[in-house]
Amino acid sequence: MAGVLLCPELNEMKENQPFLYCGKLPNFDFLLNEVLSLNEYQWVLFKERKSGVAAEKTDTIPLVYDKKIKLGSRITHELYKNFENHVHSAVKLCNVGTTVEQAMLARLGNGVEIKRHKDKGVITAATHRIHVPIITNDKCIFTVDTESKFLPAGEVWIIDNVGRYHSVYNMGEQSRIHLIIDVH
Repeated sequence: MAGVLLCPELNEMKENQPFLYCGKLPNFDFLLNEVLSLNEYQWVLFKERKSGVAAEKTDTIPLVYDKKIKLGSRITHELYKNFENHVHSAVKLCNVGTTVEQAMLARLGNGVEIKRHKDKGVITAATHRIHVPIITNDKCIFTVDTESKFLPAGEVWIIDNVGRYHSVYNMGEQSRIHLIIDVH
């Protein structure tokens, strides 16, 4: 990790603000329908991302991931083909790169809080993290440093939380589901 912090080209990639709005995802209803078609087994099947504060509180479907946690070693999940166009639409809208290092669907249950923490890791330090809220509610709040936001469904955001304390709480009556993409 020390090498990542000293690498100037990685530090230049990061945003100067915690939340950067990119626009609305085209064809959002198609993405929503894909997510609604997932079954409970698909949500709880992947257990490898169960370390760390956020991962322990969420159910995750990895679409593009890396077991070795290093850049350029991507594996695609069989469901990725269902979400690939949505991933690339969000990346294009943000205009921050073209190489998808990670992409996942993350579900945070209702009444659940991800406590204040900082992300670590080579991939998250070297990429822009895009969030696309798919199912959410106005009682689901994302906080980075001292700035808190409700992120409406269908919007596309870059969230720079590497090296910054952040937390999420969902006090609504339904689970929150985001498409999360790490790109450079």
